[in-house]
Amino acid sequence: MTETKEENNCNSTNKSSNEMEKRSIKWTAVLFYIYLHAFGLAGLYFLFVKAKWLTVFYFIFLVTISSIGLTAGAHRLYAHNTFVATWQLRLFIMLAQTKAGVGSIYDWVFWHRMHHRYYGTEKDPYNHKKGFFYSHVISNLLSAPSDLETYAKDIDMRDVDMDGYVWTQRKFYWIFFLLGLLVPVYVTIEYLDESYINSFLIIGAARLLITTNISWLVNSALLVWGLKKGDKFPVDDNSVFFLSKSYWLNYHYVIPWDWKNDEFGTYETGFITFVVKMWRELGLINQLKTATSDDVREALYKIATSKMTLNEALAEIKENAEEAAYKEKLIYRH
Repeated sequence: MTETKEENNCNSTNKSSNEMEKRSIKWTAVLFYIYLHAFGLAGLYFLFVKAKWLTVFYFIFLVTISSIGLTAGAHRLYAHNTFVATWQLRLFIMLAQTKAGVGSIYDWVFWHRMHHRYYGTEKDPYNHKKGFFYSHVISNLLSAPSDLETYAKDIDMRDVDMDGYVWTQRKFYWIFFLLGLLVPVYVTIEYLDESYINSFLIIGAARLLITTNISWLVNSALLVWGLKKGDKFPVDDNSVFFLSKSYWLNYHYVIPWDWKNDEFGTYETGFITFVVKMWRELGLINQLKTATSDDVREALYKIATSKMTLNEALAEIKENAEEAAYKEKLIYRH
């Protein structure tokens, strides 16, 4: 009987180590996103039907800046440390990401790192095994689990803690958020001579609708642009006409620190990667980490011919990438 009790305790411990406490629906978030999508869709209609051309261009500009802050900034720079940025660029990224209206950089990075750390398990906040709708929508409507601190200790956030711009944004986030929401609306009314309702629906609601879904897509993109194990590449179904599916997003979950990997299924191409290349040419970033074919080939050889584990091989690839990135930084540029 004692053995049975100990076995039950052991099973209970294993279960708790592999699962998180149940997360409940945040109904305030549900109502907020229902209204956001309703007003945002109306704003998109007004954008195409009633808005002035300057308003359209201003809308595209704001969405583009916010997207850069989310993808190249919060994702590649802060979540995965794919490169090192100057203080001027980090200030720009903080302001651009704030305009997206998806929460502070610190919180965004924390949940994204947790997504990678516990990928495919019950602790994964955006668990892809539960389908696209859960990963893209439902997961963002759930409260933080009550036992969050028990496994959040495995998420190293020291590098983000040390960033002064991230600290400032986190401390005064709601002030920054309101300014980022109201100032663009005011600019549209005052300087572009747009109506109040068009300004609110387009520059306010529709813009936040787009940036919110871009932020959500970073965590659910694998289910859209990724391929499952054994899938044929290139894809030979009708999806090729509107989606460019590949294994690059799968690669991202193995080597997340490669700066060339795009958020939405491409490698070394795409608008955001182009922006990162421009930053490099302007001297705003350095120490860009990437995995070379030779390093991957050498790691696979060692796994096949020695007792090196996959994790050890990946650590060696990252070490080589960091060394190469630092050497490139030391190269004098005219």
